Amino acid sequence: MIRIIGLGSPFGDDQVGWRVVELLQDRLDPQVDLVALDRPGAALINWMAGVRRLVIVDALVSGHAPGHTTRLTVSDLDALAGGTSSHQLDLAQTLALAGALDCLPEQVEIYGIEIDSLQRTGLSAAVADGAVTLAKTLATTLTDLPVARIETTYS
Repeated sequence: MIRIIGLGSPFGDDQVGWRVVELLQDRLDPQVDLVALDRPGAALINWMAGVRRLVIVDALVSGHAPGHTTRLTVSDLDALAGGTSSHQLDLAQTLALAGALDCLPEQVEIYGIEIDSLQRTGLSAAVADGAVTLAKTLATTLTDLPVARIETTYS
């Protein structure tokens, strides 16, 4: 099974992982499972059971322009840990624990979308655009369905 997990919280641009999952609803093969989680911590490991390919989308703070997407590996998270986002350190620790428990899926892809602000309602325009771009990319790589229906709205 393929599972895409959007991580986030209800604070401003930190919702970006959720937005990518929302944009992918009804656009992928039913065998692709879409999940939005609010800061799951170690409970993320429970969502790895039976998964062959895991795609995680989260907010990222790395110095790039808001909306920029960075594809990361599990080992990349170790280098970024220490202030990259409100989730990255927990995510790095959780994935390390999953690896130690031999629970990591065969394939793990992590996409971080650079955020701008947590002090707003909804996503900033640049981050919303980044979510649309990543959703189109994922839809293209995971299915043959057209992706023209993926649009952005600003809160």
